[in-house]
Amino acid sequence: MSEQNKVSKQNKVSRRGFMKTAATGIVGLAVGAGIGYSAGSSMVPGGGPGATVTVTGPGSADFPFNLPREGSTVAERAINAAKSLLEQHPEWKGTELVLACVGGYEPGFNAMKKRWESETGLKVTVATTPIPEFFEKMMIEAVSKTGNIDLINAQTMFLSDLAEARLLYDLGDAAMWIDIREHGRPDGYIYPLDYSIPYYKGNLYGFLQDGDVQLLYYRTDYFEDPKEKDDFESQYGYTLEPPKTMFEYRDISEFFTRPPDLYGTAEFRELTRNSFTYYLYVTAKKWPNWYYFDDNMKPQLTVREAIEGGELYVENLKNMPPNQAELTGLSSIQAFGEGKVVLCIGAPSTARVAEDPQAVSRGKWNTYPIPGYRIAGPDGKEVLNRRSVNLASWSICVSNYSRKKELGVCLASFFSDPDVLVDAMIAPGTWHDPTRYSHVGPNAPARLKDVRGPVLNAFLDNAEILAPMLAGIRGSTEYNTTLSKNLHAAQVGSMDIMTALQATEQQWEEITDRLGRDLQIEGWEEIKKFYPTITI
Repeated sequence: MSEQNKVSKQNKVSRRGFMKTAATGIVGLAVGAGIGYSAGSSMVPGGGPGATVTVTGPGSADFPFNLPREGSTVAERAINAAKSLLEQHPEWKGTELVLACVGGYEPGFNAMKKRWESETGLKVTVATTPIPEFFEKMMIEAVSKTGNIDLINAQTMFLSDLAEARLLYDLGDAAMWIDIREHGRPDGYIYPLDYSIPYYKGNLYGFLQDGDVQLLYYRTDYFEDPKEKDDFESQYGYTLEPPKTMFEYRDISEFFTRPPDLYGTAEFRELTRNSFTYYLYVTAKKWPNWYYFDDNMKPQLTVREAIEGGELYVENLKNMPPNQAELTGLSSIQAFGEGKVVLCIGAPSTARVAEDPQAVSRGKWNTYPIPGYRIAGPDGKEVLNRRSVNLASWSICVSNYSRKKELGVCLASFFSDPDVLVDAMIAPGTWHDPTRYSHVGPNAPARLKDVRGPVLNAFLDNAEILAPMLAGIRGSTEYNTTLSKNLHAAQVGSMDIMTALQATEQQWEEITDRLGRDLQIEGWEEIKKFYPTITI
């Protein structure tokens, strides 16, 4: 289904909200000149982003319908809404908002928050927690309801459980009212990221901060070297080019593995997130996709494709730098920037490592679609099936228990502004990646091109073939973490890959039965809508 044909619940004003808004009296319905997009492309009702609402006093209508919608950009509308709230609640003036995120995202948020603090007078404290501890900490907040956290930058697989725990506030009405430019060109969130990442059970719980579309990186100087090309063809019998299949990727990785100074490739191989890379090795092995479960939520980890993909996943570890399976975060692909590996599969954040002014790889790399498999297509003819898989992706969410929830929504909206997000993506050390159409392609901002280079040109190709990570159902974190830990055991040799997959399949069945198979099937049916059905 095309993005133009998809209509979310957030594109409509709720009946309750509309009736209460109408009661306050909507004025100034004409769209102001110079906004830069038509009313038809806007996600707001009626007057568009230039419309205002007459506020008759605090509580005159449900939030956010008692706030003005003034300004030609997302950031302006969010700041103006916040200023209105401060007039309604003078006790909030000069207070702080606390944003909880994992370590690594604070550079981007610290870069973005400067304008907000300057124009609203509200301080933003960015509190970090290591990735392995973050989910548990947020679940504790869901139980304790301290209200000490206002915003949460949550990974995709966390959303379903945090929403079920009632920690996350539904942002649907706010997205529409402030008009965060949620879908479509020229500056909406990129499909299918806009639907597959921040939604759960049809409700919007976050604004995208990070589009973790995995890409293949390669060193152009090695691939263009005549001697390397001759030696490779002599040894493997085909031309040295960026790999189209996972088997070619394995061959090229093997060819360039020359310890201790050079290795073939690097990938994200983290203890609690190994599953995301494993999915790359298996999702393209069936047409149109290999799926985590069948229609009855029976795990598909011991079917032939999953086992073969797992064997290749473990085998290719030998072509990576030592201790790859022990590394976390961007440290796992730091070797690409240091010139120690020739290939790398990673998130768009890898580009800032590769293009760092001090990097050995700067100016010597390019990107390519994720390699796949040659398999029988829908008509029985052979096709090259490629499937990128969402690595993680993060969304800014608002805590239901925040004492200043309304201000939190305004700040989350501010953080979603297309240009404000560029401030995050160019910040040194950031993990923020492109999320919007205006961030990628030949018309991407020049300041972003300087730090992300070829990634911006390859992003959409990989997004078109993006399969969703295992998310959108209760227990997503448990499913993924269980598989990740068993894959880790297979990599370090404490169990073979078949045993690891069999053990995971049994554990997944136990998780499903505990959470309720019928309810899990309902969630799984929603996820499957966003799998790709094309090749590139």
